[in-house]
This record gives sequence, structure tokens and C-alpha cells, in this order.
Amino acid sequence: MAGVSRFNKLKSSFLVLGLLFWPGLSFSNSSPDSLLNQPEVQHSYSNEIQNALLAHYSNWAGTRHKLGGTGANGVDCSSFIQTLFKDKFQYQLPRSSREQMTLGERVDIAELRSGDLLFFRTGPTRRHVGVYMGDNQFMHVSTRAGVEIAKLVSPYWQRHFITARRIGLNGFTPSN
Repeated sequence: MAGVSRFNKLKSSFLVLGLLFWPGLSFSNSSPDSLLNQPEVQHSYSNEIQNALLAHYSNWAGTRHKLGGTGANGVDCSSFIQTLFKDKFQYQLPRSSREQMTLGERVDIAELRSGDLLFFRTGPTRRHVGVYMGDNQFMHVSTRAGVEIAKLVSPYWQRHFITARRIGLNGFTPSN
């Protein structure tokens, strides 16, 4: 069993490295010139958030979806996001996506920043939550693929999008 766990961590590490170096895939929508002209604090903070998100992803990539699940044997979307915010930002979110959707401030989809929560209506009474990564990508728990990074611009997610919320992380320093 320990061998399987080591293999899964190694597989996740290669997956993250592949994402980082995949041609045309980036986690910053800024050009090198615009980065030079950005205030250092804002850029640094954005990188810290993205690094924390990627670190969380590398630990969970491929973990299967399990309704009500809270751990490595299976996790649902709200538990995954709750764990992310607790582990990386020392911020306690409620357990359900419906409760999480009431927190923070509403953000227009055109104003998204890394770390913003995205909410979707995936059924008559079901809500789904993911976290924005940048460049129209978000991390979530798919019922088919488990923990993954998906494109927000896909027709499915666009059709089911409800709202985005920004939790006040300005005072928090991500921990890896």
C-alpha cells in the first residue's frame, strides 16, 4: 500500500510539472512586460496564491470523487475546497458548497483572481464549487476524473455557472 501511495505522489508531481511546462498553458495571464510594471506586492501575493493552489493540487490530483468524502480515499467538492482553505490559508470554510456560496463578496467573472471560489448549479438542488487558478482554469473535484483542473470557458461550465465569491485572503500568507 505504501508503494501505491508513493507512486500516486510521484504521478501527481509529474502531472504538476507537465502542467507547468505544457506549451500554451500558463497560470498567469500577464505578459513579461506587464509583470515588470506591476507593483511587486500584488504580483508576489498572486504568485503565493497560485503556488499554494498548485501545491494543494499536487497532493490531491486524481483523488476520486466520493459524495460526502473528506479524505484521500474520496472527496467531494466542498470538502476539497474546505481543506484547501484550511491547509493553505488557515481559513475555516463551512462544509457545504451552499454555505460556502454565502461568504465573501460577489465577483464579476471578468474580474476573477486566483483563489476566488466558483459556484455552479449541477442539478435541481445540487451546487458545485471550485477554485479559480487563473487563465480561465479552475481546480475542482469532477465526478468522473476526481480532482482536476478544468477550463472555465467550456460550454458545460459556462451554462452551469452561478456566481464567483472572493474570500478575504489579503491578511493570510499561504503555507505549503
